[in-house]
Amino acid sequence: MGDIESGAREALLVFDRYDEEFNTLTEQIQHSLNEEPMNPYTDNLLRQCQDLLKQMALEARSLKQPTLLQRVKDYKSQHAQLQQEYERQGLLGRHNDDDEESRRRTEDMLSDQNDTLERARRTMQETEQVALEITEELGQNRETLMSAHGRVREVSSMTGRARRILNTMTQRALQQKMILYAVGGGLVLAFFFILGCGGDESLGLPLQGGTLVLSVETSTFATTNKAA
Repeated sequence: MGDIESGAREALLVFDRYDEEFNTLTEQIQHSLNEEPMNPYTDNLLRQCQDLLKQMALEARSLKQPTLLQRVKDYKSQHAQLQQEYERQGLLGRHNDDDEESRRRTEDMLSDQNDTLERARRTMQETEQVALEITEELGQNRETLMSAHGRVREVSSMTGRARRILNTMTQRALQQKMILYAVGGGLVLAFFFILGCGGDESLGLPLQGGTLVLSVETSTFATTNKAA
């Protein structure tokens, strides 16, 4: 009888140690579940707790004490709750990982779009700058063309005036030539007229210029003949 009671006390002591170990494991599991992110050793702790419950169930059945069996049943329910919480957080973690991956892909896509928009904006600025430079250059070319056109008109006007002056000078030179030709022709006619009238000088007709000498010499010769 004493040996049976001694064995029962030892079994109770073993069960109590199991009970303390179970409480320690459940505390560690609960602490791990509360961590962010969840401790990767939580699954190992749950398996240790499940193995411990099997040993506790064996000890409770060997002692044949309903209170111990009920305690093991409560511990199993507590373990099941911890297991469900672990699985739920695992699903949430995978869902969060999926959300994180989706968020990263979305951020990468937005970043690419922002880069594309920035490149398009820079291209538009460069195009606008080139357009402004082209417009400014066209304006300068227009001013140059207008200035050249003005000089061309000025040169054309000067050329017209020079042409008119040249025509006037040509006309005057032609008129002077005509006058010279007329005067020369008149002199030639007068000369031939004088030569044609040279036979009349023996009659004592008065002549102009050098022909008067012949009349004077003829008169002197006649006077001398009479005095003789």
